[in-house]
Amino acid sequence: MQSEEVKDLYQYDEEYRDTIATVDAEGKRIWIYPKKPSGYYHRLRIVVTSFLLLLFFAGPFIQWNGKPFLLLNFFERKFILFGHVFWPQDFFLLALTLVTLFVFIILFTVAFGRIWCGWACPQTLFMEMVFRKIEYWIEGGANKQRKLPANPGMVRRF
Repeated sequence: MQSEEVKDLYQYDEEYRDTIATVDAEGKRIWIYPKKPSGYYHRLRIVVTSFLLLLFFAGPFIQWNGKPFLLLNFFERKFILFGHVFWPQDFFLLALTLVTLFVFIILFTVAFGRIWCGWACPQTLFMEMVFRKIEYWIEGGANKQRKLPANPGMVRRF
């Protein structure tokens, strides 16, 4: 009898694999509504994000040694990084620099992954600090978003 109980226990532990948390029994999507963040660290994160996005968008206009700080001109095959010009024949230098940068990012992520992924990753910057803010501005917070599908006059995302 005890082996049946153990067998049932293992069966119960494996049932989570039978379904996806964001899909119901009919196969329709279950929407997740993120809560609007607030607090000291969120305000600090907004400051850091604003600086990084400003650096990204203002990079071609900032002058460093008489050249743009960051300019990727694919049509002329001219790449300027930190005021240094890279031409196609300098590709091996750029490739070596990028490999070094990627290794650094990987090692930094291993040691300080939460900082990179939460505060500096470009995907996070745009998703959480640009697109999500626009979503809150248009659709409101989590409680207002939950009410949208019930209101026939409102169009819900697909």
